Amino acid sequence: MPQLKTLTGESALAFLLLHDHEDAQHLGFHIPLKSKQSSSVAAIAAEDAVVDASGFLTVFTTSQPGQPLAQNISVGIPDLYLEFQHKGPFAYPSSIPYPVLDCTMVPGTLYLRGENPKIGSNGFNAQQYPPYPPLDGDELASGRVTIDFWDENRITGVFKTNVGNYISGGTGTWIPVNDRH
Repeated sequence: MPQLKTLTGESALAFLLLHDHEDAQHLGFHIPLKSKQSSSVAAIAAEDAVVDASGFLTVFTTSQPGQPLAQNISVGIPDLYLEFQHKGPFAYPSSIPYPVLDCTMVPGTLYLRGENPKIGSNGFNAQQYPPYPPLDGDELASGRVTIDFWDENRITGVFKTNVGNYISGGTGTWIPVNDRH
């Protein structure tokens, strides 16, 4: 097996916005998770270690139909003694047909680049992926929610609910196309 390429902390957070950390190895990458530091593929630089902490997501819509969207969003991380809170309307967009669905204490994981977020204001983007059809009589689950957190300079963290999300991977080839206009 070829040697895995270790992702930097910020590259790892970008990867984790779309994929599970288990998928990295299949794609030739190693994500230096803090919880796995004793493994044989430990991170070289401590600042690039990705903290992975269990948490919970709660979302409650406070606006009425026809009003601009307003929600209370809470991401609690008990082991880090931290909670992210958003209360009220959004800076953008004010109207959205598919907001994050209301939920209570949905388990997930917060990934952070080397350090806990600074106490205080943080930007965020929340997205919910559509659910997959149920398998063999399973109930229809809500889709996975991802929330990326930002300060004024960079991405600071990614929270993902533990709802299943499937990927396919392989190789392909870029080829030139001679039809230029």
